[in-house]
Amino acid sequence: MIWKKVRNFIMNKNKLMVFIIGGPYGFDQKIYDRANSKISLSKMTFSHQMIRLFFTEQLYRAFSIMKGEPYHHE
Repeated sequence: MIWKKVRNFIMNKNKLMVFIIGGPYGFDQKIYDRANSKISLSKMTFSHQMIRLFFTEQLYRAFSIMKGEPYHHE
């Protein structure tokens, strides 16, 4: 789950998070070698416009959960 990875990253007092959206074939191996972690939103391929929307929603959800706010109609 994305929110757990984001929470763990913040709890470890990391100051910088960088998110990179890959193309339909992923990244060059150099990018994978440099990354501390990776997150996959789906095994499906989406347009960059769609994945930015999905990612923004997931990041919002992660921070809402970490703040203890209800995300759905609870």
